[in-house]
Amino acid sequence: MYSTTHFHSTTHEVLAIASGRALLCFGHEENPSRVELEAEVGDVIIVPAGVGHRLLEELDSPFEMVGSYPKGKQWDMCYGREDEEVKVEAIKNLPWFKRDPVYGDEGPALNV
Repeated sequence: MYSTTHFHSTTHEVLAIASGRALLCFGHEENPSRVELEAEVGDVIIVPAGVGHRLLEELDSPFEMVGSYPKGKQWDMCYGREDEEVKVEAIKNLPWFKRDPVYGDEGPALNV
């Protein structure tokens, strides 16, 4: 995960922690409603399009994770700049997952 807050406007993202442990931030670090969590091996995190995320601190190294996206989707990088307003507006038209990324046809990600 990048150490700079970024988000994706073209797709949702699934993060799976492969090794190590790290402190992650979801929502911009200046956002009082942000979520900071310690992620470790085996954790899977679904990041909806438009949610800023970044690595705050690697706690156990090597920290490695895998990011994946729904089939056929291409990710982009957005940073909350004024020239990204059209991209941000398009997020509301993105469909949610048809299958839960971990559990398949009946997982909790489908109950959104």
